[in-house]
Amino acid sequence: MRIKQISTAAAIAAAAGIATSIVPAASAQAATSAAVPLPIAHYSHLVIDPAHQHIFFSEGTGYSSILVTDFSGNTVATISNEPGATGLALAPDGSTVYAALANGDAVSAISTTTLAETGRYATGTGTDPTYVAAAGGRIWFGYGAAAQGGLGSIDPSTSPATVDLGAVPGSWYSAPLVTANPQGELVVGETSVEPPNIATYDVSSGSAVVLAPQTRLSNDSNINSMALTPDGQDVVLATGAPYYHQVYKVSDLSQDGTYTSGAYPNSVSVSGDGSVAAGIDAGSNEVFVYAPRGSSPLNTYNFGSNWLAADGVALTPDGSELFAVTTAGYNGAPTLNIEPNPEQTAAALSLTAPATAKPKQQLKVSGALSGQSPYIGGRTLHVTCNGVAMPDVTTAADGSFSFTDTPQKKGTYTYQVSYAGDVHLTAATASATITVG
Repeated sequence: MRIKQISTAAAIAAAAGIATSIVPAASAQAATSAAVPLPIAHYSHLVIDPAHQHIFFSEGTGYSSILVTDFSGNTVATISNEPGATGLALAPDGSTVYAALANGDAVSAISTTTLAETGRYATGTGTDPTYVAAAGGRIWFGYGAAAQGGLGSIDPSTSPATVDLGAVPGSWYSAPLVTANPQGELVVGETSVEPPNIATYDVSSGSAVVLAPQTRLSNDSNINSMALTPDGQDVVLATGAPYYHQVYKVSDLSQDGTYTSGAYPNSVSVSGDGSVAAGIDAGSNEVFVYAPRGSSPLNTYNFGSNWLAADGVALTPDGSELFAVTTAGYNGAPTLNIEPNPEQTAAALSLTAPATAKPKQQLKVSGALSGQSPYIGGRTLHVTCNGVAMPDVTTAADGSFSFTDTPQKKGTYTYQVSYAGDVHLTAATASATITVG
């Protein structure tokens, strides 16, 4: 069962002068949610290719293929001979998906255009690469079994590719989780240790420069998922405990906020505008979507008895879709849940105008777009008078707007203002009628 809770729009101020028609959109979604069973036996990780609207799914150790679907969950390709494909990462230029092959002691490169493997980089016998990221012209991978973890790098520009198993000093208990952004911030954290260690690096030059050295998060359980904000300032963590999603500064790993999600955080994703999808499991199996630094969720998705898979949540960069993988019980058959417009909340328009006016007398119409702040400012509204287009208007930071008109003849004039809607706010219209005589 999937239940969506949608935040309500702000109250609309009463119109002065005459009654005003206010028509907010009935739903915060432009399309229908879907749940699509995935033709794989086990789920491990996913990565989105927004340019081709594809999703790559790995199955983890003991399996040997990568599934590719479109954004509707339809199978596009199955890439075989990828032994133990676990961690996945999209190259900064979008041309390649890298897969850590835990059973193949290698990292493979897959073309996002042909959906075929174009290269494979051996990492050494027994290295078990498990997680992967790409930044600074290098491929960064967490490798190693228990008590043998490390962070390695691959320079694919050399022939043969240069593999460095000691890309940074220090050690990790087992293969660490890694995430990076195109600017070159790299975050490394432990997934199987309580409390876990975490560290951050600047890898924009191709070498790892320490930003914050290994730090033990003394009040945390293992790290299940982590995501960088678009500006590279923060990393959002999903750890089994504490029971909320934590935010740390990349520069020094000082705390920089929280998202009050719930028990057993296990997934996190950040869209291109900094909105956060925070997933929890083993109880309510919910995903909460927040505006950047939001104190309460914009929308909440409840998947009932289906378990939300660890690291199983992804927002598209434009925030238009949320993907969440659930399973039938622990490690059961996986399903791709598709939720359109996860960052969108209800909007409404109010319009205030004089009840009457005289011909050739300038009149003023004012109003406001209400909805989730800060998305009500700078919005373009379309204006018509008796169905004839007038110049568009733009809302101020508080959502307010106004325009003037000078009717030339007696009669009834109906002004309509409409907002087309966007990734953050639904469509809305309002109208006001003035008698000129």
